[in-house]
Amino acid sequence: MSACCGSEPIDDDEVLFRRFPEDWSEPGGAIHPSHLAFSPSSRDVTGLSLSRAKYVTPEDAGRGPRADKKYYVAVLRAGDLRQKGIKVIPSPSKRNRGHCEIPILNYATRCDDHSKQMEVLLAGESCLQVLGPF
Repeated sequence: MSACCGSEPIDDDEVLFRRFPEDWSEPGGAIHPSHLAFSPSSRDVTGLSLSRAKYVTPEDAGRGPRADKKYYVAVLRAGDLRQKGIKVIPSPSKRNRGHCEIPILNYATRCDDHSKQMEVLLAGESCLQVLGPF
């Protein structure tokens, strides 16, 4: 793929989206993701999936696999993640040229203490806002 197709490096000021179902939010008033929103699933073999806002809308990022569920989108900034030592790399696909990943958070590492700490960090201070439901 050429640099115009999502494989170019991710700038520090780029906004990233992470979709999560409503039941992976913290209980109480405003919707806020729990650490589960950043826990790798069996599909996250090479890294935790995110989407780049320069290629997808929040609505597109929030479109989940099940029509009977509400999904939300956590908004993050790439530079904020890097400042915390979290690497984000482009990983465009045919379905989502804005797909990117956090390689250290993957299905194989999901139970490591370091991974669990990163999940909490991403759901907490790294999450700038939550959009949705979609």
